[in-house]
Amino acid sequence: MHEDLHAIRDRTRAAWTTRRVCGLVGIAATLRIERLIALDGAGGLPRADALRMALETEALALCFPPLPWL
Repeated sequence: MHEDLHAIRDRTRAAWTTRRVCGLVGIAATLRIERLIALDGAGGLPRADALRMALETEALALCFPPLPWL
């Protein structure tokens, strides 16, 4: 399966905007993936490493369900 950094970012963003994951973690994960996209685009990180780290970041975000509202 071919993965795309932008698709991983979009899935992670969708997870927090639909309250599938904790918003705090989801936002931070999305920002981290944005940074990986920038590093990949600038040649500062090999594509395979950027993809692996983005998938790990997405997986981490999915481990944290949203907290209940008060």
